[in-house]
Amino acid sequence: MNKEERLAEKLKKSSAAALEKIIDGYSGYVCAVIRNFSRESLSENDIDELCGDVFFKLWQHRENLDPKLGLRPYLSAAARNAVKNRFRRNKAQMLSDGDISEFEIADDFEVAEQAELNELISCLKEGLRELSERDREIFMRFYFYGEKSAEIAAKTGLSDSSVRSALSRTRAKLKEYLTKRGCDYV
Repeated sequence: MNKEERLAEKLKKSSAAALEKIIDGYSGYVCAVIRNFSRESLSENDIDELCGDVFFKLWQHRENLDPKLGLRPYLSAAARNAVKNRFRRNKAQMLSDGDISEFEIADDFEVAEQAELNELISCLKEGLRELSERDREIFMRFYFYGEKSAEIAAKTGLSDSSVRSALSRTRAKLKEYLTKRGCDYV
């Protein structure tokens, strides 16, 4: 069990000391996720406030942690959700105040959606690098080049069923990789 898993395990058992260590060790990470995901459209005060909210939610939902997954995936997802919720609250407030047009509000949501998509693509690229060369080739040929499994089989010397099995295994590996990286919107 690594340090991150031990901290998550202690936190799950309601250790305030573990929460303090997590805050000390991961505040910079959480603030960076918030800053990047919001495309730097939030003030430093807003970022600090959202960072505090993330750790508060971590404490509130500590019993749901899976120590084996570690803290980063949870913190990353919580930070992204905090930004999305802030944009939603701002939209509702601005609409009720009448200070901003729908067009301007849509821009905030498009920024958040684009940031989320960019992060997913980045995680997917990293996950593809973790695959064997053969599995990566099969996956790329099928999903990116639109080749049918029979075509891939003919080009790689594998049977059609082997190609389909490799695709299934690769999808499972990528899903697991993305989940561990905190890309929970897959």
